Amino acid sequence: MTGTATNPQPLPPRSQGEIGALYEAHHGWLTHWLHRRLRCPQDAADLSHDTFLRLILGDQPLEALREPRAYLLVIASRLLINRHHRKQVEEEALRQVATLLETQDNRGPAEIAAARDLLVSVIKLLVDELPEKPRRAFLMARLEGLSYRQIGRRLSVSESSVKQYLARALAHCHARLYDSLDPPCRT
Repeated sequence: MTGTATNPQPLPPRSQGEIGALYEAHHGWLTHWLHRRLRCPQDAADLSHDTFLRLILGDQPLEALREPRAYLLVIASRLLINRHHRKQVEEEALRQVATLLETQDNRGPAEIAAARDLLVSVIKLLVDELPEKPRRAFLMARLEGLSYRQIGRRLSVSESSVKQYLARALAHCHARLYDSLDPPCRT
């Protein structure tokens, strides 16, 4: 299959039908399986969709799948492992930020620069957890200094949507940094 995750090529009609049939037959089961492991219906739904996205973008010919559930389980299991590793990295980074913040009174310029770099890395990790439009709006506002109107034009949304995206991004970062190391289940 040609295309990338950021620029997928349209699927031939036959493939769309095959994917639709696989999705219809296995999405509910896979989401339930993930929900039992994650104990969060929203995270389970997200990972289930990510699993099917990987299936769509992968190189495996759909007609060659003799055991679609087993194949979907392999993909979903790998996504769970990646999620677990990412959470470990985030938790360690947050612990380091907390340690740096506790000792901030005794820091010189090198330590201040290191703390700033670490905080930027943590915020990037947190922002990467957001859906595409809130993430892009946050990055455009904070890194590029764009106005709500400019962001709205780039994302083809209203200024009020941009405000909502930014509020969502800031609330997410605040909650993850200050409320808990483990992300709450979204409602």
